[in-house]
Amino acid sequence: MAEMYQNDQDTTPKVTAVIVTFQSRDTIGEVLEIFQDLHQQNSADVVVTDNNSTDGTADFIAQAYPFVQLIRNRENIGFGRGCNCGFDFARTPYILLINPDAKIDKDSLDILMDFMEAHPRVGICGPAVVDESGALQPSGGSPTPWKAAIKPLLPGLASRGQRSIIPGETPRATDWICGSVMLLRSQMIKEIGGFDPRFFLYFEETDMCRRAMKAGWEIWTVGTAVAGHVNAASAKSTSAEMIWGTISEHYFRSRLYFFRKHFGLPAAVFAEIGELCSMLLRAALDLLRGRTYKHLRPRLRAPILKFPDVPKSDTGVSLKCRKR
Repeated sequence: MAEMYQNDQDTTPKVTAVIVTFQSRDTIGEVLEIFQDLHQQNSADVVVTDNNSTDGTADFIAQAYPFVQLIRNRENIGFGRGCNCGFDFARTPYILLINPDAKIDKDSLDILMDFMEAHPRVGICGPAVVDESGALQPSGGSPTPWKAAIKPLLPGLASRGQRSIIPGETPRATDWICGSVMLLRSQMIKEIGGFDPRFFLYFEETDMCRRAMKAGWEIWTVGTAVAGHVNAASAKSTSAEMIWGTISEHYFRSRLYFFRKHFGLPAAVFAEIGELCSMLLRAALDLLRGRTYKHLRPRLRAPILKFPDVPKSDTGVSLKCRKR
């Protein structure tokens, strides 16, 4: 399944950065430059799982950043399973998940780890994340079938509980943070397991946050730490149909599975059918106003009441990547 390469340097860092790449040749360099310095200071290990990129991502990393523990998957196994590969090789108390198009400096990383050290029941925390346009990453307001059903008509009500993480603000407890940059406690991962491999892309971190809270772990935002993010760089590099900044083929399958897993099949079906009805009504209202509701057609072309495929090699929550 994978080939593993790593250097022989003996380090004792507290954190391992786990990065999953797919067609990331043009974006991965900046974050690896940061972690190259941290690795030289014995502050961080880095594991990169490449999901069979065809743009030379893996070769670029192997040549330019030999300190990286590089996993070359022979197929695209998705984000969550790719992270699970990285978890298998992490030997540190903390794991930083960071997208290849994101970046965080040492000071902000230290702030996150210091917060974890001071709060032993926090299993997940995340910084304020600012994208290239200046927009802030949201947190909180974990999705429910009801919110999904009414969002096309009442987006404000559907977003209740969600708020942006403002740079510099004091830490806040929440029920969900985005997986673009998040610090995980290794002990928590051992207790609840890694990402559910059924999620190929999207909702895997939402599922993990929910499982963590059910197991008694806390989730916090730490706005005094700040990270940057290009946002959906890998997704935009493909020719896949997009909706709301996501690849619709994976988004709706993962969402349906998430709702079935945590709310039951009737609620999952309600969310899907309710959303379609709301979209049709929204499109009709917009037509009467002389407007065009642009999301209806892409939604009708996306999967409806279809779950993600079951990974053939997985029988449990985690995927074990073997050295070859």
